Amino acid sequence: MRKIYFGITLLMLFGFVAMVSANDLAFYSGPTNPGWISDKAVQENVKVIKDDPGIKALFNTIEDFGDGDEVGDNSPLAKWTKEHTGNGQQDVIILACGTCPSGLYEFPNKDADGSNVENFVEAGNIVINVADWIFYMSYEGGVRSPNNGPDGAANVFDIPGLSFGARVGGMEPTDIGKRVIPSMENFNSDRPWHVEQFDGSDWDLVIFAEADKNNADPAVAISKDPGDDGTGMIAAMWQSARPEWPGGEDIRGIGVVEFINNWLADEAEFNVEAKNKLATTWGTIKQTR
Repeated sequence: MRKIYFGITLLMLFGFVAMVSANDLAFYSGPTNPGWISDKAVQENVKVIKDDPGIKALFNTIEDFGDGDEVGDNSPLAKWTKEHTGNGQQDVIILACGTCPSGLYEFPNKDADGSNVENFVEAGNIVINVADWIFYMSYEGGVRSPNNGPDGAANVFDIPGLSFGARVGGMEPTDIGKRVIPSMENFNSDRPWHVEQFDGSDWDLVIFAEADKNNADPAVAISKDPGDDGTGMIAAMWQSARPEWPGGEDIRGIGVVEFINNWLADEAEFNVEAKNKLATTWGTIKQTR
């Protein structure tokens, strides 16, 4: 009888671990600010990311929210974000279109503190932004919103005066960038990280390409204050005005795949089974390339 009870206990324990250690992924795929990335490019990049075997191995569920899913606090995207805040697992939102809708942050800066996206990150989750200036504005409904401006990012990061304004933009991969994102080549960033503005902040930066010590893109900020879901992270990547990426494969798709599989999978708190599955999957993919 003791063996039966012990077996039931183990099943319950492993079931509980599986339940709390799963990770979910959500895309916000538009509409876009068309001068920065086209709707067509967004859809193609989302497909590249969603269909990647490594990504599938890491995430329990993958959902894609588009136009009509993002307006206001009761929207499907807002509800997903709130449900995945403080749930004991580390989840990821990819802003594939570079814009930040009202379901995440009410424009213009009505959610200066305590927005859905800020709460999500502070609880220990992850946001990845590509293309446009992170948290700057929305194009929901196909119409440009009033701008949050620089204050959008400044408020979410809690760094007064934070800017991603144009400065030195010629980015070259760093050593870690070459290793983690091997598809990345030199490019021009229109909205680089101003690295010096993070000095003395509550964030550490990992830089994958840079123009000099104070201008970087892509990079990821890692919170020094973990939350209930894990360690919060915000990545801004290829913030460059390119409706279509020039010359072949769009780095904004395959680059995000490589960033997640080669770096985030090790640094974030994904479950062990998913990591083992990813290691096998990604090793097979690399051998066939």
